[in-house]
Amino acid sequence: MTLYTSMFSCYAMSALLGLAMLLLHPKLSVPVRQGVAAASQFLILVGLTLGVVILGAAWLSTGHPPFQTLFQSIVFFSVTTALVFLVVGRQVPVIGLATAGFISLILLYGFVRRDLEAVEIPPALQSAWFVPHVVVYFLGYAALFLSFVTAILELVFPGGRHLAHGNRWGFDNLDFHRWTYLAILFGFVMLSLGLIFGAYWAKYAWGDWWSWDPKENWALISWLVYAAYLHLRRVPGMSPNALAWTAILGFLAVMFTYLGVNYLPAAQQALHSYAR
Repeated sequence: MTLYTSMFSCYAMSALLGLAMLLLHPKLSVPVRQGVAAASQFLILVGLTLGVVILGAAWLSTGHPPFQTLFQSIVFFSVTTALVFLVVGRQVPVIGLATAGFISLILLYGFVRRDLEAVEIPPALQSAWFVPHVVVYFLGYAALFLSFVTAILELVFPGGRHLAHGNRWGFDNLDFHRWTYLAILFGFVMLSLGLIFGAYWAKYAWGDWWSWDPKENWALISWLVYAAYLHLRRVPGMSPNALAWTAILGFLAVMFTYLGVNYLPAAQQALHSYAR
């Protein structure tokens, strides 16, 4: 747990630095702001690296991909979310603040709900579809978190409001509507691949393409919400606010699919329950 605690500390400190820069922005010189932003991003990079180390060590110790337990999946989610931020959103400090804060929360949840025991992997999970199914889903989840953040920013700063360079939010006239769309487009492709891979996996493991498992049902609901977003975006005169709220609703559905479904009574003996 030492590495996990260190990883959580990196993200928490990054979030605190981002929050401090946001609150104290008028009092900080440009070099100081740049230094704080760089330090915040460096901590996210360190946290990502620690996450990779944790997953690699788990893979070596168990002999199978480290995606079986809820604890392992949360570590992997933190890695993909940090990776998407560093590749796409690192120029916008407020997105870094949101990313570090979100990862800190899910890591804290993972600590509370930790399931650390190395258990024998079930025969159903011993499939070539296991790794691609999980990887594409969590890459999609990470991109959809980015769309969640940019959709909120779009509501707060409607119409791509022009802002002075170097403002406390860390962006200058960004088109959040386009950011949200591109992130959802990528995430939707990943969700689609995840559903396809999952269907082939289910056919191999259980003899049927679809079992109406609670997590399967909510994965389909999440997919449908984002499909609706992509269709509504083509409707003439559609309100940008309505699209932003659809994007927010979509990510809430994603998080319920990932974590909330586990609390449903019907999910306790479901095929997609995490091993304990």
